[in-house]
Amino acid sequence: STDTPPLPTSKDAYSFDESTREFLGRVEVFLSPLESTYFLPRNVVELAPPANLGTNQSARLRDDGSDWDTVPDYRRCMLWDTGTCTPVANTLALGETPPPNATAEAPPVLSQDTPLANIWDSDARAWHQVADYRRAMVWAKATGERAASPKDHGALPDTLTAIEPPVVGAHQAAQWNAQHEGWDIVSDYRGVIYWTADGVRHAITEIGIQPP
Repeated sequence: STDTPPLPTSKDAYSFDESTREFLGRVEVFLSPLESTYFLPRNVVELAPPANLGTNQSARLRDDGSDWDTVPDYRRCMLWDTGTCTPVANTLALGETPPPNATAEAPPVLSQDTPLANIWDSDARAWHQVADYRRAMVWAKATGERAASPKDHGALPDTLTAIEPPVVGAHQAAQWNAQHEGWDIVSDYRGVIYWTADGVRHAITEIGIQPP
C-alpha cells in the first residue's frame, strides 16, 4: 500500500472581520501533530476568498461560513455629486453602492486654456466635457465691444468670441476677420467730414475708409 504523504507543518488560511465579515488577509496556520489538523484562530477559515476582485469590491464571508460573496465596497473612495461636480461626504457601508446622484468616477481635469465644464451623462455613467463660457469674458464680433456671457453650457454663438480685441490707436478700429478667426486693425475715420475738389461734402460712416 502507498503511504499517505505527511501534511505540511503550516499552510495558508484567511481571516475576516468579526463585525463586517469582510476578508482581511492571508494568515499562516500550523499543524497540530497529535490531531493531524490545523489550528484555526478565531475569525479564520480555510476557505479561500475570490482571487480576482474588481475595483471597489471586497470579499465577504457568508454568515454560515459556506462561501465568500463578492460585494461592492465604496467606503474608502471619494464620491462626487453628479449635478454639481463637487465632492460629497462618503457614508457608505460595505455592500452599499453610491446613490443615483453620486459617483466614484472622478471628473476629468479641466483645461486651463479652454473654458470647459464637466457634465455627468447618466445613461453612459460617465463624465463629458462641454464648452462653458458662462464665466468667460466675451466680445461681440460686429462691434468689438464686451458682451453678456452666455447663460448656458455650449459653444459660443457665431456672433461672439472669447478672443479679446487688440488695443487700437487714433483712427483705428478692431474688425473681426471670419476667415482667420481673429481681429484685424483697420482704419476708422467714422464721423470725419471732407470735401472733394468739386465742392461735394462727404461724411465717412464706415470703418476701413480713409479720406482722400
